Amino acid sequence: MTKQKIRRDENFPVGSLLIPRRLRATVHAYYRFARLADDIADSPDLTPETKKDRLFAMKSALARAELKDSENSEEMAAALSLGNHLTQRGLELSLASGLLEAFLWDADNNPCRTWADLINYCQYSACPVGRFLLALHEEKNGVPESDALCCALQALNHVQDSSKDWQTLQRVYIPTDWIGGAGETIDGLGRETISPEMRTVLDRVLDNTDALIASASNLPNLIHHRGLAAEATICVALAKRLSRRLRRNNPISNTVSLTPLDWAYAVTRGLIRLLRL
Repeated sequence: MTKQKIRRDENFPVGSLLIPRRLRATVHAYYRFARLADDIADSPDLTPETKKDRLFAMKSALARAELKDSENSEEMAAALSLGNHLTQRGLELSLASGLLEAFLWDADNNPCRTWADLINYCQYSACPVGRFLLALHEEKNGVPESDALCCALQALNHVQDSSKDWQTLQRVYIPTDWIGGAGETIDGLGRETISPEMRTVLDRVLDNTDALIASASNLPNLIHHRGLAAEATICVALAKRLSRRLRRNNPISNTVSLTPLDWAYAVTRGLIRLLRL
């Protein structure tokens, strides 16, 4: 449920074996579409204008039954394929086109100035993924909880990659008003060591993220499909583990990631959920 990362180095399961075989092709088409659009937004070789042109073209291709002769590219084919998958299953195209709003934001390198900006970004970059999975499984409940979980997962990845995002892409997802209010500057994201001020800012992001995780904790209980409920259980468990690791370690100068033990714990929780239903 969630550069060159859906998103961000696959911290969380996407299209796992818990998804029914009959639905996996649609999940993979969704993932491929998101991945290619993300690659456009993150390309160091494209201008913002070119990125936006190509993203808008993908949005247009979503709604068409076939491509024009001039649109023979992998990204356009992926958009057409996903559009067909969604249409055939009676799903809203906005479940995919919403993602493009986040990539368009990235193309302009807009910073997140406030926590509200970050959540607004997550509403496009992450929430459509959870909503897509719920709709694909014909689940009627759990949208607010799914949104909370998806926002939490995305926020955790932003903390995890905060230094990399700044140094390689000049992107800032950590609220800049919190950074300034703590007496730090954005350059603090690129230093070799983390300052006490930046540590305070990241912990504030994690405090808010933990509140989102708490709001999402009941999601597995609202899902009827056993496999999807188990996957939601795994994601909630992984989010809690990653949040704790990011608090205890320094993501500015070190790579902080989930361990095999974290995965084993979360998968065990998911299997218990699967067997209990």
